[in-house]
Amino acid sequence: VRRLTPNECEALQGFPKDYTLVPVGKRMSADGPRYKQLGNSKAVNVVRWIGQRIQAVEDFYASLEAERAA
Repeated sequence: VRRLTPNECEALQGFPKDYTLVPVGKRMSADGPRYKQLGNSKAVNVVRWIGQRIQAVEDFYASLEAERAA
């Protein structure tokens, strides 16, 4: 069974390559903490979609308020 690399997991979640590869002391972070960071994150595309849906609802209710005021 093949395991996904941290770079592949970053790509699936919409992050740039080596996004979680950060320095820890004099070395770069190991794969374990990188997997944990990715597991605790949200997918960029999903968060963007949710934000757009919230904005659409807000815009809809704002247009209703404007019609009632007119």
